[in-house]
Amino acid sequence: MAEVISETDGRLHRLTLNRPARRNALTPEVARGLAQEIEQIEETGEARVILLSGAGGHFCAGLDLRWLDSLGEAPSIAELQHGLSDFQAAILAIVRCPIPVIATVQGTAAGFGFDLALACDMRLAGTSASFTSAFARMGLVPDGGSSFTLPRLVGIGRAMRLLITDQSVPAQEALSIGLVEEVFADADLDAGVSRVAGAIIASADSSVRAIKRLSRAQEVGALEQALSSEGASQLQALQSTEFRTRLEAFTARAARKAGA
Repeated sequence: MAEVISETDGRLHRLTLNRPARRNALTPEVARGLAQEIEQIEETGEARVILLSGAGGHFCAGLDLRWLDSLGEAPSIAELQHGLSDFQAAILAIVRCPIPVIATVQGTAAGFGFDLALACDMRLAGTSASFTSAFARMGLVPDGGSSFTLPRLVGIGRAMRLLITDQSVPAQEALSIGLVEEVFADADLDAGVSRVAGAIIASADSSVRAIKRLSRAQEVGALEQALSSEGASQLQALQSTEFRTRLEAFTARAARKAGA
């Protein structure tokens, strides 16, 4: 079963994270696959809008912590760096892509899934959507650029609160603080997203591409630097006793819940 579903729908191209049993939590392989799909869509040159969503009622729960756990108690720096590079490739692919990328968010957008939504050019949400950073809760730091992207959207104070606490932001609050552009009832989300995408497609393609390039050009270099800095801090965090303790507690809770 494909873990990233790629479908052409006229001038729309739909990318769906397809790991519903894990709330679409990502492994490095899936993140790299997502980046490659975006690059391939760009090369084909037929799509005018890319829609990014998750299967099974959730956008993305972030990093699949079972992948980290599978690396053992003392993963090598090389393993961690390689995985981190794969994750960050997805962020860079979205920002560098000349085609607008819209995140269509239902349910959970947490951790790296939160970062992934922030990297997109727009975020359209269903009423079930909930946004949370979750990194600090696990003894980690953002590694998908949210220390850079989030303050640009909501301001430094509100961004700091979201990044360093366990606060979850529901869809309507996300709209009020500028985290998403529009909220629809879940049942109406597809229709609402299609309407927004249709308005983009109705505009001149050359203008849309130029506007994205102009709007995000200065951001690209700064985001690349932010990702590099986040990555260095994350490598330290991933090797810390604090993180290992919290990961063990998380794994134990998940096992108890599964056995309940």
